[in-house]
Amino acid sequence: MKNRYVKQGMIKLCLLGLLTGCASAPVVENDKYTGAQLNDDFTDVLFATELAVESEADALARAENALQAGNVEKALFFYTRALKYEPENVETLAKIGAIQFERNDYARAKQAFSLAKSFDPAHSASLEGLGLIYMAEGMNEQAIRELRAAIAYDSQLWRAHNALGIYADKSNNFAAALGHYDTALIINPNAADVLNNRGYSRFLAGDFPGATADLYEAANDRDFPSAWANLGMVYAHHGWYDDAIWTYQNVMSDAHAYNNTGKIALKNGDFHQATWYLNEAIRRSPTYFPEAQQNLMRLEHLDR
Repeated sequence: MKNRYVKQGMIKLCLLGLLTGCASAPVVENDKYTGAQLNDDFTDVLFATELAVESEADALARAENALQAGNVEKALFFYTRALKYEPENVETLAKIGAIQFERNDYARAKQAFSLAKSFDPAHSASLEGLGLIYMAEGMNEQAIRELRAAIAYDSQLWRAHNALGIYADKSNNFAAALGHYDTALIINPNAADVLNNRGYSRFLAGDFPGATADLYEAANDRDFPSAWANLGMVYAHHGWYDDAIWTYQNVMSDAHAYNNTGKIALKNGDFHQATWYLNEAIRRSPTYFPEAQQNLMRLEHLDR
C-alpha cells in the first residue's frame, strides 16, 4: 500500500574539454552561472565531438531538437552550453533542473532551480521543481512552502497540486487533498499517478465506490501498476477477499497476494479467513516466507 508515499519518489531531475571548432559569437567567461556546475563529466565527454554552438539561439535549438528526439543527455549538454551566452536565462535553468530531476540528480537539479529562482523569485516552474525535490528529500516544510508559492503564481501546475494533495492526505485533510487532485486532473486528465492518489484519498475518506472507480481506471485503463496494489488493499479492507487476491496478482506473486489479503483479514477481525489466506501464502511461497509466518503467529496469539 501507500506506494504513492514513496513516490516520490515523485515523484521523478564542468567542462572537461573544448568543443571542436570555434564559436563565432563571444561567450561569457565567468563560469559562476554558465552551467559548469549543472552538468556532469560523462555528458560533456559523450558529446565532446559535437560542433561548437554559434549562439544562444543555436544552442537552444539544438537542445530542443535533442529533447524532441528523446535524447535528454544531449539536450542537457546543449542547454548548459546556452548558459554560456545568457547565464541568467531562467527558462534554460529550469529546463536543466527538470532534466536533472528526472535523472535523479537532485543536487544539480536543486542548484539549477535555485539559480532560476534567484534571478526570478516568481518563476513558478522553478518553485515547483524545488518543492518536488524537497518532497523527495523528506524536507516537508520547505516542500510545502515552495509548492504553495508555485501555484500562487501559476495555478495550472498539476504536479504541484498532486504533491500538495499528498501532504493534505498525510494531515488527514481529505477534502483539501481531493480538491488538489481534482484540480490536477482538470489540468492533466491523463495523469495516472494523480488518479491513483485520488482513489487512495477517497479510500481514506471512506468513499469506497469512488476509491474503487479511480483505482480501477488508473490500473486497468491507464496501466499504472501501483493502482492494482492499492485496489487490492481496498477490496481486502472491504472484505472482498477473493477480489483482492485476483487484483494483487496483477502486480505480485501468489504468495504475497495471499499474505497481503490475510494480513488485512486479520485487521478486519476475520480470523478464519486470515488463517486460510496466510497458510496458503506459506504453501505457495517457493522459499521460507517470514512475513507470512509472523502474521500467522500474530493471528494465533489473537485467536486464543
